[in-house]
Formats: sequence, structure tokens, C-alpha cells
Amino acid sequence: MNIFVQGIGVVTPLGPTRLETWAAIGRGERAPRKLFSNEIAGRKYFSCPVPGDFVSDAARQPRLRRSGTISLLGAAAGFDALVDAGLKPDSKSDNRIAVVFAICSGGIKYTRRFYHEIVAQGANSASPLLFPETVYNAPASHLAALLGIDGQSYTLVGDSSVSLSAIHFGVELLTMHHELDRCLVVGTEEADWLLADAFASWRMATNQNRFEVYGRASGTIFGEGAAAVLLGRTGTLAVSYSSPGLPFWSFRKCAIAARELVGRSNSERAPDLIVGSANSTFVDEVECTVFSDAYPTVPVYAPKPAIGEALGASGLLQVAFAGLALRYQELPGTLDAGAKLSSINRQTRSFKGSEALVTCVGFNHQVNALKLRAL
Repeated sequence: MNIFVQGIGVVTPLGPTRLETWAAIGRGERAPRKLFSNEIAGRKYFSCPVPGDFVSDAARQPRLRRSGTISLLGAAAGFDALVDAGLKPDSKSDNRIAVVFAICSGGIKYTRRFYHEIVAQGANSASPLLFPETVYNAPASHLAALLGIDGQSYTLVGDSSVSLSAIHFGVELLTMHHELDRCLVVGTEEADWLLADAFASWRMATNQNRFEVYGRASGTIFGEGAAAVLLGRTGTLAVSYSSPGLPFWSFRKCAIAARELVGRSNSERAPDLIVGSANSTFVDEVECTVFSDAYPTVPVYAPKPAIGEALGASGLLQVAFAGLALRYQELPGTLDAGAKLSSINRQTRSFKGSEALVTCVGFNHQVNALKLRAL
């Protein structure tokens, strides 16, 4: 059975929908950086936050008025995907649509903030608004409630590759459950100082306001945002390959796992473009090795220097950009591209192609890949 992407939704620091974000990326814009710090630790890092007015429409929904940013981002991206598919977001879905969320560290952040208020201000001062968001399934629950879904709603927790696993899970749901018409897959992430500080202790986050990819690895900048794809059984953009992911047990074996996964996705010909997950960490070296060996002439686009590392949302953002590139036949230029990968695309340009490969190398020892084909 063929499964198709019927709609694409995006919320990033560059725009509140797929249209504004894609236009900004095509112009070579970089998401504004914001410095955030911890008064006790004294360490500072940059992040790429989403402006509050980008989720203002979602915040006006009665069911979301007390929701955190991470849930608002997910709802906004989900609504954008439904609109892109020509559907009206409402509470009359008749339970024929499933919701699958991909998330990385959302619940942990709200738990940290909740207990920080208890320690800093006393138990009576801790905001009850934070407590519901400490549950990983909160964003999925909010969106399911808005759409009137009380059946098929799931949340997958993982690293930056979890979004691709969520799409694979959505494909399986539609394949096995014929009572479902569609599946809305959403990835969402909210930036937090604790996250950056933890990754900095592993030399995977930088305190500079930009980072190079496929060059000198300096550590990444964390961003926030959300992306969504609406899957169905008809359409013009097919999911030609998906995978639950493949684990690796050491950095040394990461390239082996990535090469095996890309090999599994091989079709009769090479893809016309690759959207990679380079973020100025060990990920870049792995993708350099695999791309140079398997597809030395295929152009590669890496979006993270423009919008930051959005973890739970990043894989779906890559899929969204791959789908938009095939739709508009335009390939964005990679900002701050290093010299180690000769096939990196450095300037926005038009191209002709029908197949895109998306790869994700996660921090938590998981790699994944997905292919889209425009019919």
C-alpha cells in the first residue's frame, strides 16, 4: 500500500507557517539568536526561539489557553498541515484521523521549571500551569482534543531521529487500520537553558551565535519549532521508504549503521537531493562519510545552521523542507557550510528532481532515513 504526504505544516523562528519559513530559507535568512543564561551557574548559550505572536492563533483556542509553548507549537504546525491539505481544522474528525507526536525533552523541561519554582519561591508559588506539560503526551492530548479524537493518539519519545520513526509508525497505522483515513504526524520542541548546558558538558553545544556544518565541529545551537505532515492513501508525494530506525553502540559504529540504513533505502537510482541533519557535532563527520561514498554528486542541504537544532521537531522539519523542495523545485543554500563535503549546496537555486532522501543521526545512538517521491 502506498502512503502519501497530503499536507505539510511548519512553525519556526523564521515564520509561523510553511510558506513564510520556506520563503525566508530561500532568501538565506538566519533565525534570530537569543542569549539565555542561568543566574546560579553563570553560563550563557544562544538559542533560536519562536516569537510568541507566531502561535497566537493557537493560543486563542479555548482548550489551549493554559497550554505551554511546546503544545502551542505542535498545534500550530498541525493546523498548518491540515490547511495545506485543503482541510479545515475542527473538532469533527469522526475519529478517522490518528495523531502521532514525536518529542525529545519537552516533559523534562517543564518538570525542571516546575520544581525550580518550588525551590526558589516555595511550594505555594509553583505555577499549576506548568504541571500538565510535564507529561510527554500533553501536546498530543491537546491536539487530539481540538480535533475531537478520543481514539488513536500516540507519542514517541527519542532523539532528533524520532520524527522519522513517528512517520514510519504513522505509515504502519494507515496500513493496518483501514478504518483510519489519515494520520497527522507532528514533531515539536521548545528550547531550554538546561538542555544546552547538558550538551555543552559533552562538547556538543556552543556558546557562539553560529556554527559551521560539514567543517569544524564546534557544537550546536538549540532552536525550537514544530513541523507536521498529514499522511493519507492518496496524493502526489509518496513516502517511498521509511524505517523505525537503527541503533548504534558507539561513535565508531555510527557510520556503519548509517551506511547500512542508507543502503536499505536504495532504489534503482540515486535521489535528486539529500536533506541532512548536520549540526556541528559528530553527526557531520558521519554524514560526510556516508554521502561521499554513496552519493558523491547528489546535492545536500542542511537546514540547522539557519533554524537551530530542534531535536524532537528536527527530523520532521527536514522532511517538510524536502517535500517543499520537490513541490517548488527549489533547493535552498546551506548557511555556514564547511569544506569537508563537496556536494553541499551553498546557494539557493532551482533544480529538477522527483526524489529526496532525508537522513537523521541522533544524539542517543539512533540513525534513521526516509525517502519522498513526487509523482
